[in-house]
Amino acid sequence: MDYTDPKGRTAGGAERHEGRVTLINSFVVPEGRDDDFMELWTETSRYFRAQPGFVSLRLHRAVSADAPHRFVNVAVWESFDHYRAPHQTEEFRRLVTQEAWREFPSSPALYEVALEHRLEPSRG
Repeated sequence: MDYTDPKGRTAGGAERHEGRVTLINSFVVPEGRDDDFMELWTETSRYFRAQPGFVSLRLHRAVSADAPHRFVNVAVWESFDHYRAPHQTEEFRRLVTQEAWREFPSSPALYEVALEHRLEPSRG
């Protein structure tokens, strides 16, 4: 797969979905390449964080050195259409076709919340 092809950097499959969607994108980052990945990822995430319908973003780093996907991006969007719109622009294509992305393959997919549990604060 060509990881500088915009299609390879976009979660596919869904045509329509009602309600919020969560992008979970796992990245392969070779040992010793965290700083270069973070620089590239931060530039790209700035673009998405400025888009209408963006809700939240968390970037997770594996605590285990042998994890196949050392970084996992979890981003929440108001809707499928809000997620999809910024992926149709020339700016998106410019960001994800940078040659440096070849070194950091990813596996983007969209999800919906199926079940959620939260720890309720104790009353006392």
